[in-house]
Amino acid sequence: MDSTPEGIQELLTAALRGEGPAEARGASALRVRCRLQPAAGPGAKVMPPTYAGRSGPEYVTEERMIEGEAVPCVSLDSVASQANRIEDALAEAVRSGEIALPIIHVDQGDFGVHSALEFSHRCFDAWVEDALLEGQRFGDTDIWHEMAGTNRQSVTPLMNRFPTGILLGCWASRVRNPQGATRLARALASEVVAVGAVAGERAAGKIDRHSVSNAIRLYESAEGGRITLREGRATREGDKPKLFGREGRRGDRGRPSEAGYGNVTPSFAEHGGVTMRYALLLTTLSLPALRECRFPERDRSQDPERDVAGRLMLAALGVRMLSLLIESGLDLRSGCLLVPEEEPQVELIGRLGRAVASWPLIDLPSQDLLDSAVRGGRDHGLEWDGEDLSLEASGDQLDLLRQSLNQVEATEGE
Repeated sequence: MDSTPEGIQELLTAALRGEGPAEARGASALRVRCRLQPAAGPGAKVMPPTYAGRSGPEYVTEERMIEGEAVPCVSLDSVASQANRIEDALAEAVRSGEIALPIIHVDQGDFGVHSALEFSHRCFDAWVEDALLEGQRFGDTDIWHEMAGTNRQSVTPLMNRFPTGILLGCWASRVRNPQGATRLARALASEVVAVGAVAGERAAGKIDRHSVSNAIRLYESAEGGRITLREGRATREGDKPKLFGREGRRGDRGRPSEAGYGNVTPSFAEHGGVTMRYALLLTTLSLPALRECRFPERDRSQDPERDVAGRLMLAALGVRMLSLLIESGLDLRSGCLLVPEEEPQVELIGRLGRAVASWPLIDLPSQDLLDSAVRGGRDHGLEWDGEDLSLEASGDQLDLLRQSLNQVEATEGE
């Protein structure tokens, strides 16, 4: 299989244009389907994420049909979480200068400069919409309204300002436009699931270097520091010294364990992780979604060659994002470091669901493929020159951040 940028580009162009090698025409997807194991090896426990349930935090568990068998599975990384990891890896590549890509940034003063890749609603997040472009609220600008009124048949404004939104999905949810607001479903989706998952047990406890008695009372210090053992140096609660600890824990307040001192008796804890047969990384990039994309000029004129060039830019960016995901590693959270059992492959899935081509993802020249596609797009007036759209947080946004920080600090001090 030809894994040069030229060979890959030929097949992708056929898939996105409808002309060229027969096996690629009308292809359904680019797919990565890779088995993973814990870095410690088969049988090692992994820790799934927890979500708010009816009676407390829970794992997401379900049965899935795998090879004709209903198998107990647990989500290790959701579609939304995988998108965030892809965005983080892409943002780092943009920061390093490896990839020149249009990005929207918001300068939030003491709270840092953040790109739209970091916000939960991407380019249509409230932190972006209410920020200022040269003193004007961004949500009131022509640029915003052009972006917020796009669809796949007229996606040029997003292509020029925030192309990752076309791949990862975006929704201008606060726009009330009779012509319809931008609402693009994900073209690129990924998840990680534990297959054949068996729930485990976990003991929690703590052994202190020193033996500290919980019979001793600690008080909040009125003279600096957190704690004092002397009632005369304690803050007052009415006419009494104030015991150290969290409000609402009257039975525990004052104990050294409340301040982190002493042993914690080992006991069984909730959510003891899982063991599994293997984990499965499942990723698809929808080629029908890309084939829907049109890139008209400002005068609304259409050019089929320009459309194909734009689709190829998006496909190449999607492949590069998948490479970055694998290159950055699958350290999902504490206790959940996964490694591939095999060389990850990106497959071109034909119209009938069979792989008609595949390439090793780690060794794939994905950056060369992207650079070539960007050059081709430039020839048709589609340019990703890496020029940022720089916004500044409004005064009200900064006040919101400052007051929220003060509120958090006040709550933690109670």
